[in-house]
Parts: sequence; structure tokens; C-alpha cells
Amino acid sequence: MSLEQVRKQGYGFASYPFVKLFNYKEKKGEKSKKGEKKFSFVKQLLFGDYIKVYIKNKNFETITEDEKTYIKVRCRNEDGYILPETDIQADRILEVNFVDVGQGDGCHIVTPKDEHYIIDAGVGDNMFRFLKWRFNLAKSKIPPPALKAVISHPDSDHYKGFLKVFEQPKGLKQKLSFDYVYHNGIFEMGDREEEEKLGKKVKAGKNKYLTEIFDTDKKAKAHLKKVEKESLYEKTLLSALNNQKNVKFEALSGDENNKFYKDGNLEIDILGPITETVDGEKVLRYFDGVGPTKNGHSVILMLKIGKARIIIGGDLNKKAEEYLLEKYTGADVKKINRFLKEETDEAKIEELKNEIKEVINKARQYFQSDVAKACHHGSHDFSVDFLRSVNPVATVISSGDDESYCHPRPDSLGTIGKFSRGERPMIFSTELARSSKEFFDLSKVPKGKKKERIVTVYGMINLRTDGEKMIIAQKLERKAPARHWDIHKLEWNDMSKVFEYIFEEKE
Repeated sequence: MSLEQVRKQGYGFASYPFVKLFNYKEKKGEKSKKGEKKFSFVKQLLFGDYIKVYIKNKNFETITEDEKTYIKVRCRNEDGYILPETDIQADRILEVNFVDVGQGDGCHIVTPKDEHYIIDAGVGDNMFRFLKWRFNLAKSKIPPPALKAVISHPDSDHYKGFLKVFEQPKGLKQKLSFDYVYHNGIFEMGDREEEEKLGKKVKAGKNKYLTEIFDTDKKAKAHLKKVEKESLYEKTLLSALNNQKNVKFEALSGDENNKFYKDGNLEIDILGPITETVDGEKVLRYFDGVGPTKNGHSVILMLKIGKARIIIGGDLNKKAEEYLLEKYTGADVKKINRFLKEETDEAKIEELKNEIKEVINKARQYFQSDVAKACHHGSHDFSVDFLRSVNPVATVISSGDDESYCHPRPDSLGTIGKFSRGERPMIFSTELARSSKEFFDLSKVPKGKKKERIVTVYGMINLRTDGEKMIIAQKLERKAPARHWDIHKLEWNDMSKVFEYIFEEKE
């Protein structure tokens, strides 16, 4: 039935974990007979890659060789042949691309319904150039679908790249369009003094709270239309307002109704930020400074498809993570850890350690994931208990070379590895995946192509899953025989009830 569906719709998707695409050409060499043909490897296709099938007289175009029948297809700009019974499936899967945006975050999600979400866009134009390549904006006759943007928080290495993405560049056949811009409700304002950059505050009890929350489209647009001295963040949102027809702004929060998306077996939940109520008004906790507050209230998304869980956060910090643990479990982890450091009685120490374990077990109901996007590019400002709650098999770190923080930090890498799941937990890095040759022969580099090629080919961490099986892949810097990708497999284990890394020896 699946193959019949592929024939009817004229396309399918590469099967798990990968597919080899072959061409069928005349043999070369002294011992080859004239006209004799053979199959030879062309490309390695990733699980979930879109495959167009060639149809002739309402049926597949085929070639039979050694009693095997191959069908003719096109994928990744190459024609070739695959085995229909094992290499192609009818259904699209979830695709999560952690794009190499340099220093910053940028993620592209494609749902099984072919809906596209751009979560953060870095600081430069890498995300735009990726999308330009992905949708072939320079040459395509088909306009891309309407996209949805998620700005996790107002830090420039997460949102500034949207300036290029939202505007309408000249000289392209197609243009990107956005119908929604989602955000965390906090605007960094250009006409305020430093202490009120994020808006007015009120004190209630021991804590301070932000009171100017732009949680509706009406509030956001009313503010943007009256801005006189705009901040870079406001300029970016104005770019969306001025260049994207009928765009809507919406603040996301992990309150009672935290279901952001639900279709089929895919759900996306919002775990943060968490709003509170003071004097009947919706507010956000102030974390002792502009930076800690806007970072600490990053949008946190949990993608759930089948049995797979993928968590994507922004720039959470230690205070925010302790705050989230308290909100989700009801326990003050910071206080428990303080008592633990001060306690000398062994029995009470053991009791406090057990309290921490209970908190983590409870928190894992919300935060445990199979793959986690590391918060704040692997910063040292993290809660060990929060990392223990996330407990992933694999972690993806998005960072760049040109920064003054030395991200990812050594202690962050060590702690992620220590508190991840399984005997061989994995840490992926866009910065490492992008590593290229020490020197380039500039005479062989086509004008204007070097930068494009590195961004669209190297650096990106590709995640594909149907909810039962998952691959995480990065491009090889140098092609291996019949292999273009470094592919890691994760599969659901019915006995242990978790995803497990399927370790395979590689040459």
C-alpha cells in the first residue's frame, strides 16, 4: 500500500536510516564490452529526504539488473535509481535542522504536514542563505510555503538574522513569507534607560516582576507603530511588520494551555516562559538584571512525535532553570542545595540528597528528552539539577568561533556528558561540524560561492525521526567510499522504554 501511494502521489521519502542512490551508466575500461552498463554510487540520502519518482504510462520507470528491479528517481539534484521495496516510503517524517548560524542559535523545523518553523536566526545572514538554498529562491518557479518564526528571546545572536530573512531582497525569483512571529512577550526598548530596557517593574513580596508584557498581536503592533527611538530588537520586529503581509505577533508561555501545536502524532508543548499574576496582571519574574531576565524567559519548546522527545530552549541560565524546577515540581531546589552544602550530619545529608532525586524524577516528567538543544551555546551558567532532569541521549550545541565567551565551556561539556543517558551519550556541535580545510586554493573557488557552500553543506546538524526511529547526521568534510554523511542512529527499546543509541563501528 505504501508503494502504491508513492506511485499515485509521484513522490516519497528516503527510508531509515539512509538510502544509496545509484546511476546506471556504460562501463569504462579495456575489459568492458561496448554498451555494457553497471550501477555506481552517486549519493547517500538521509532518512526522510524528499524523493521525486519518474512516472511513465502511469507506472514507475524501471530497470532490472541481477533479478532486482530499480525505479528511477530524483533527489538532492541528482537522477538515479533505488530499490522500491526497501528504499522509499510514502510518509513524511519530522525534520529538525540545527543550522550553523555562527555564534548564536538557528533552527529549521519541518513537520510531517510540511509546515516550516524557523526558531531563531543567529546574528548574521547565515539563516537567510540557508533558506535561500533550501527553497531555491533564486531560480524556483514555485513559491515557498508561508513560514512561522519563533524568536526565543531578545538577544541579538538569536534574532538579528531575521532582519535579512523578513525583508524582501531584490533579484530573487521567489520571496519568503511569514504569517506568524512568536516571541516570549518581552521587548527590549530603545527609548528606555538601561534599568527599564525591558519595561516597567513592580515589587511583590521578595521578588520583582516585569509588568509590560506584549502578549497579544494588538499590544505588540500598537507599541511598534508608536516607536520613535527603536532598539535593534524593535527594528527587527518592524521589519516583519513592514515587509510581511498580514503577519501576526503572538507571545508564547508555558501556562495552563501550553499546547503550541498538535497534528497527527506530533505535538509541540511550551515549557517556558512561565507567567505569574500580580494585582490581576500577567507578569514575568525579574532575574536581577536585563540580560539574565530576557535570557531566563527564553521560549522553551518540547517536540513530541510518537515516543521521541526533543527539547529546544534559548539562553536559559541557572536562576531561570532553578525557577522552572520550582514551578514544575513545587520544590525549592536552590534552598535544598544550600542546606546540603551547610549540613554536617550524614543522615540529614542523605535525606536532602533523596529530596533532590525526587525533584529530578518529578521534573523529568516535563523536561526529559531524547535530544536536547543546549541552552546558551554551552555557557557555564547552568543548573546541574536541570541538566539531570533533561537527561538526553544526545545534545546539540549551536556556537561559533567569533565570540569572546569561549563557548561551549569545558565544564558545560563535561556536565552534559556526565548527566546524559546511556553508555555513549553524544554531543554534537555546529562549530565542530563546520570545521574546514586550513587553507583554500582561492583560484579554484567560484566567485561568491565559498561562503554559500560552507553554510548550506557543512555545520548543520540534521535530525530526522518518525517517533520510533531517529538519525542525527552531519556532513563528512571529505567524502568516504559510498558515504557522504556521518550518521548516528537512535531507536526505541520496548524493554527499557527509552531511545537508545545504536553504536556501530565506523572506518
